[in-house]
Amino acid sequence: AKARPSAPEFRYKVLGKTGLKVTSVGFGCMITSDGSVVARAADLGITYFDTARIYQSGNNERMVGAALKKKRQDVVLSTKTGAKTKEDALAQLDTSLKELGTDFVDIWYLHGKTKPEDITDSLIEAQQIARKAGKIRFAGVSTHSGQKELIPFLAQNPNVDVILTQYNFSMEPFMNEVIDQAAKAGKGIVAMKIMAGGFRRPDPANPVFQKLKRDGAMLAALKWVVRNPNVHTTVPSMTDMDQLDENL
Repeated sequence: AKARPSAPEFRYKVLGKTGLKVTSVGFGCMITSDGSVVARAADLGITYFDTARIYQSGNNERMVGAALKKKRQDVVLSTKTGAKTKEDALAQLDTSLKELGTDFVDIWYLHGKTKPEDITDSLIEAQQIARKAGKIRFAGVSTHSGQKELIPFLAQNPNVDVILTQYNFSMEPFMNEVIDQAAKAGKGIVAMKIMAGGFRRPDPANPVFQKLKRDGAMLAALKWVVRNPNVHTTVPSMTDMDQLDENL
């Protein structure tokens, strides 16, 4: 077996106005099914872990909760709801907490929003209710597209603490501007899809895929994102120990 590197030197950033201190490289657990990889990431010092109610039909939250059980007080844990109503969102949160084996999550995201009108008063109310009940510490929104309008809207929204957005070297330059605007407004910024899709959807005709095939390209893509001072943490997917070591 290949010798595992010793614990890396982590860089920490504060997640906007939340005051949460996070490692600049976090862990997106969506496609991970091996809890030992998550547990080892926490042992090495990663402090930000991201999951969602829908990942792996709910099994992902269960796996993440079990893997982080001993480290719960040392990590920042986030999950998401795709619910459309206040009632459904709060019911999903209770399920998430049960599956994660925790009394609260640090950040609870409204999942996969693309335009300002997706951020309904009823969903914001659900987050406020959950916060008052001590079930969440901070409220967030995640977005895969529509950032040009959505992120400036979120930047001005006093009820939103954290924005989780797709962000990588292949995106339009306006992304730097809207992320800068949101960070200046005190929002925590978490970057996902930082490898521009990596190899999960291989498309040999896509120039991005050709770039990412080169040696060291995936790590370079991660470094490109981490270098932005307005990005506080990142959630690369890591499915096995080798990928974990490569990203650290």
